[in-house]
Amino acid sequence: MWKRIAEKFEKYPSQIAVAKEFLRFGISIREGKAYCGNIELVPAKIAEAIGVDRKVVVSAIQNIEKDEELRKVFEKLKPVADITEVARFLGYGVLEVYAESSKVGIAAGVTSALAKEGIVIRYLLAEDPELSVESKMIVVTDSKIPGKVVEEILKVDGVKKVVIS
Repeated sequence: MWKRIAEKFEKYPSQIAVAKEFLRFGISIREGKAYCGNIELVPAKIAEAIGVDRKVVVSAIQNIEKDEELRKVFEKLKPVADITEVARFLGYGVLEVYAESSKVGIAAGVTSALAKEGIVIRYLLAEDPELSVESKMIVVTDSKIPGKVVEEILKVDGVKKVVIS
């Protein structure tokens, strides 16, 4: 999906940054405006956060709405909450799995290792490697994660590193 979106903005590199952040944070575009859920976002504040001019944000929104394929994608986006930091305060286990994004079955291998130990998954987020710096999956569990589960996860084909917090 990202490649098609990037192609649509290839003539406007600064707008690519805007589109990427909209996707990353689930910011939708409806009727010429940007939204986080039902909260309207101000183009100037978006621009400030991304490090571009306000006009770039406005132009990106207009270009998204002009293109039927992009409009269909961006009008349906919804924000996803990363509860990793909150989970730690609530006593949940947090597992960060760094892996090769091209490998198949990483999520299945990780969840299988947790299931074998009877560990309940509360939250799972696999970041898109084209939108993030590193390919990472975050798993929040209802309990702390024992070392033997980490050893099993490290055996999953494509897993590079596991961080428990």
